[in-house]
Amino acid sequence: MLPTLIVFGDKTANEVLEAAKLAYSQDFHSIDRLYFEEPTFTDLHLPKLLKSGREIFYIIGVADVRVKQQIQKRCLDVGWKPFTIVHPSAVVSPTARVGAGVFVGPLAVVSSNSIVGDHCIIHLHSSIGHDASIGGFCAILPGARISGAVEIGDRVLIGSNAFVNAGVRIGNDCQVDALTYVSRDLEAWQILSVRAKSAMKRIDGRDGI
Repeated sequence: MLPTLIVFGDKTANEVLEAAKLAYSQDFHSIDRLYFEEPTFTDLHLPKLLKSGREIFYIIGVADVRVKQQIQKRCLDVGWKPFTIVHPSAVVSPTARVGAGVFVGPLAVVSSNSIVGDHCIIHLHSSIGHDASIGGFCAILPGARISGAVEIGDRVLIGSNAFVNAGVRIGNDCQVDALTYVSRDLEAWQILSVRAKSAMKRIDGRDGI
């Protein structure tokens, strides 16, 4: 009996859903998008899915870290398994290591000997350079360029068309705004924007990124 794949989310999830149906439809009985909201998920969606008796896989098409971790915890609690989606037009090196529950979007590139952590989103037209390391729950937005040997921590957002120079280290929970050039290391909990002269400390990390 073929399993079911659930794509969680709203906007980005539509892109994930399209890629999943394009590349993996033969592997699943059904591929469905589900907007996560409690208590509807627990009271309505979860009982229906469990009643089907099918093995459930999931991927989270959400950039907000708080929501993403909440969904991941609920799926873990009920024994569902994360599934990685790679769009057919993406290029992933055979020497790259891509974690569980990752989405690699259209025309994205994950280069040689790079590492992408669990539950990351590598958006369309973005690229991860050789020997780069991306932590878990990161979002690399459309057109962003991560150069070679870059180290990015967990829960980091790299904005659209941003550029991270070779060898740069970015700490956990940082945010790099769109169109921003990153030429120096960033400590944890920093925001770097093209609109500011220097990095700023994030005031409240609970707001998600």
